[in-house]
This record gives sequence, C-alpha cells and structure tokens, in this order.
Amino acid sequence: MSERFPDIEVYLLKAEAAEIHNWLSSQFSQVEEQKNSARSVQWLVDGMEVLFTLNSNKNFASLWFKENKTPWNNDLECGRAVHAALEKEVRCSNATWQETDEGPAWTKLIRGEEKDLDWD
Repeated sequence: MSERFPDIEVYLLKAEAAEIHNWLSSQFSQVEEQKNSARSVQWLVDGMEVLFTLNSNKNFASLWFKENKTPWNNDLECGRAVHAALEKEVRCSNATWQETDEGPAWTKLIRGEEKDLDWD
C-alpha cells in the first residue's frame, strides 16, 4: 500500500479552471468557489481548500489539494485520475516523493502512458 501524502499537487498542461471545476464536481459532492482571479481559483471541496493556478510552471497549471482528504493516497494516484478524465498531460511526483540520486522523482502521464521525468 502506498504512503498517504499530507497534501496532493499535480500539474496539468494547458488546463482551464472551468474544466477543472467540472472534474472536481464529478469526483466530490461539494465544490464551492471561494476566490477567483486572473491567475488562480480557490475552491472549498468537501471541506478541503483546493487551489488552481494557471501557468504555475510555463504552460502547466497547478492543482493543489492543501490537505489530503481525497480518495487518492498520493500525487500519482490523483494524476492518473485527472489524466484519464481530461486526457491532458499531467506531471506529478512519483509515489515516493523523495529526491534521490537513483532517478527522477517526477512522472509524466501522456496519452495513457507513464514515463519517468527529470523536471527541474
């Protein structure tokens, strides 16, 4: 069984707030917008703060569950779910989230495949 992360963060290529809102609404029972600006949206999702930031890293938007009350244990599980639903490239930490000399700590999900990624 995977270690349960205290928070979840995934990065989505060219994602829009409306499609993220729709996806969140399909995964959780209550999604309420708290704040909205040109660069970010904050929702209250089943009691969790969730922040979506456009162009957080180049063309990648960040989706951050500030606390993990999600059905996913880690970033990779969440990344798989959002990638399958939205068919967008997703980048996230791998299931260990420990930087080591043994290889990349990131995974890229694209066209239904998972690939290790050095993303600095």
